[in-house]
Amino acid sequence: MQPTKQTPRSRNTHRRVRYDRILAVLVIFVLLIVLLVKCCSSCSSKKAGTKPNVVQSTTSATEGTTEEATQNYTNTVYLSPSNQSDNLFQVGDTNEAEVCRILADKTAAILQQSGVQVIVAGADDSLQTKAAMGDNGLAAYVAIHTNQGTGVGTDCYYNSSSEQSKALAQAVYDPVANLTPTADRGLLDGSQSGSDSYQYEIGNNKSPSCLIEVEFHDGPNVAQWILDNEDNIASAIATGICNYLQVTPAGGTAAAAGTTDIASGADGASAATTTNAVQNQLSAGN
Repeated sequence: MQPTKQTPRSRNTHRRVRYDRILAVLVIFVLLIVLLVKCCSSCSSKKAGTKPNVVQSTTSATEGTTEEATQNYTNTVYLSPSNQSDNLFQVGDTNEAEVCRILADKTAAILQQSGVQVIVAGADDSLQTKAAMGDNGLAAYVAIHTNQGTGVGTDCYYNSSSEQSKALAQAVYDPVANLTPTADRGLLDGSQSGSDSYQYEIGNNKSPSCLIEVEFHDGPNVAQWILDNEDNIASAIATGICNYLQVTPAGGTAAAAGTTDIASGADGASAATTTNAVQNQLSAGN
């Protein structure tokens, strides 16, 4: 009989064939994994390559908008109403901040109707934030206030280092002073730090700027006049700004609009009557 030693040999041969097949399958599997990884990497690269283009396009568009907005400031008027809410009016249960914001909003509406771009400062903006807007090369920066203390009349502050600032102050002051009922106080240099007339918004402003003080709000007669003539005051301020910009204000010509509201029409007659009454009261010492 043949020995049975061949049986183990047959088993060994069979095992080698099985391992070879398993190894071949593993090699194919590994190759498939490698191919899949490469495909995924390729897809990721394509996607990654697409995203920067979108970001660059968005960034480019944003930069273009910012540059355009900055350029537009050269045609923009910035109105800065007083934020002094602790300065109470003698009458009317109101204060300087509330009244000056009304004046600024009414002025802005007239300027916009006249084709002028306008920005009105926010109610919570600090003096530093406001004055910093002057760094943008504004067409004009106009601060709107009412005065307090022992006095009457309107005055306007300007920056003595800027001829444009003085021209703006004169343009705004003239129609307002022509409207107000008491003797006015003229132009004052508000740019000299440490002086009694120093105004932060003027001394720290790089654009043509002025600060108009419309009468005194702590005398009952004039305070009431301010409240009764908010539309007229806003019209006068807007007229002055338009005169400076050489723009015709809405509703009239640049030369005449400063006095139109108090010289003609039913509203004008009422305003003129109010003005005369205030003058008479002040003359009588009331």
